[in-house]
Amino acid sequence: MYKIITQIIIWLSCHIFFKVEYENLEILEKYEKCLICPNHSRIFDPAFIKPVISDLYCVAKSDLYKNRIIARFLKENNTLPINREKADIGGVKHIIDLLNSKEKIKLLIFPEGRVIKNKQERGKIRSGAVHIAASTNIPIIPVYITARPKFFSKVIVKIGIPFFPNNQVLKEKRILKEEAERLLKEIYGLE
Repeated sequence: MYKIITQIIIWLSCHIFFKVEYENLEILEKYEKCLICPNHSRIFDPAFIKPVISDLYCVAKSDLYKNRIIARFLKENNTLPINREKADIGGVKHIIDLLNSKEKIKLLIFPEGRVIKNKQERGKIRSGAVHIAASTNIPIIPVYITARPKFFSKVIVKIGIPFFPNNQVLKEKRILKEEAERLLKEIYGLE
């Protein structure tokens, strides 16, 4: 039942509510393992990415898991909880273990950590995606999704050039912050 609901949500999101087009999709096809890091301006954003990626897992705020029905739906769709309010070491360790144990996995992380409702605003970048990529030695693929699209309009999902974060991020917080800022610039540079 949850799979059917997912397919309905994706179909409505990508074909009825919005018309979704993709640029540079071949980049995603080159990697069996990667982090996909887009901007996040609508709750529909995961539905714009899910139809073109197999083996997709997503990271979502742990607050969403308080409702039993929503929690079950998220688990059925390979969504992993993370606590945004504190350093969720257990959640990050679980994600790293999952990335290390699977041969094919693409992990969707919104590095700003929340929906950004103002087109002119950028969220505060969080360093979790960069830390995870460096810990697992997998590339980050920046993605830009049309910000705050109006219903029944076109949404463009632009896939950027992958990069591996500097391994020094695991040793120096300053470099971790710099690489996180680099990721944010890469995402919004696709705009």
